[in-house]
Amino acid sequence: MTKVNPFILQKLRRGKDWSQDRLADMSTVNKQTISRIERGEQDSTRENTIKQLARALGVEPVELTQETLTPESNQSEPMKRRPQSSFGVSDAANNFLYLISERYFIKPWQVMELAPLLFCWAAEMSLRERRERLNKLQEACKIARTLEKEMPHLPPPNFIYSEEKITAESSSVNSHDIFGMCFSDDQFSDGHLYCSGDDTENPFATFLAKLVDEIGDVASFEGFSPIDYPVFQVCRDEAMEMVGGDKTLADRILSGVINLYEMPKDLQGTFGNIEHRAAWVRTQAEAFIKGQIESAEGRNKSRKERP
Repeated sequence: MTKVNPFILQKLRRGKDWSQDRLADMSTVNKQTISRIERGEQDSTRENTIKQLARALGVEPVELTQETLTPESNQSEPMKRRPQSSFGVSDAANNFLYLISERYFIKPWQVMELAPLLFCWAAEMSLRERRERLNKLQEACKIARTLEKEMPHLPPPNFIYSEEKITAESSSVNSHDIFGMCFSDDQFSDGHLYCSGDDTENPFATFLAKLVDEIGDVASFEGFSPIDYPVFQVCRDEAMEMVGGDKTLADRILSGVINLYEMPKDLQGTFGNIEHRAAWVRTQAEAFIKGQIESAEGRNKSRKERP
């Protein structure tokens, strides 16, 4: 077995602003084990434990066992780390991860690890549907042309606009343009184009809305555009169970007003301690709202005091 450098583990954990409890949840490593490692009380750690900690922290396992970064070392020297994305998820999405883990008995980090695969699936299924509709439109136009040839007494057919749509849609799909952003006004002689910022009428939003309808009450979907966050909710039932059916408090959880990962350990989960958990959520929500009001009042006051 290999020894984990306690100072590196502690630095990485604090760099994410995580408590030992949070790291334990994200890595599935016992908090007592993490505490002993950071106190330097473990001479060796199992390889599987090191891998779990590294995965949760977004580094390679070998980085946790380096001999560098001791209290006496130069702390200004940055460690070489695997390149990572610099963004985080919204507070609401963070709570959705918590609720999903309670509903499906899965760790939040496992959901995040699987997210790229599931997004690829959704995007490709959306493009597949568009290809199928495109093929149907092409076939319909072909049939219409044939039929109109049999009616020479009528004015000549005009399929220019349909052909323009087929060409534009084909180009968009082949470019993996899930939001339909490749369209431009000069591609069409007539007709109305939705705005690229429209979060409900673009192809991917339409596909996701239909997908959510198919899975029932587990989720709801409002919109998603290429210029903003997706707007959706999942696991409302779990949020309601956590606070004893109080709709207002459940909405506070689903909107990200409170952070479920800051909840005391004895209140975590969805069952038991309902009254105390509801009281905690209420207190946190009231503090958040009060802070928002005070912040807004402070900005207004500052504006009025400007010369």
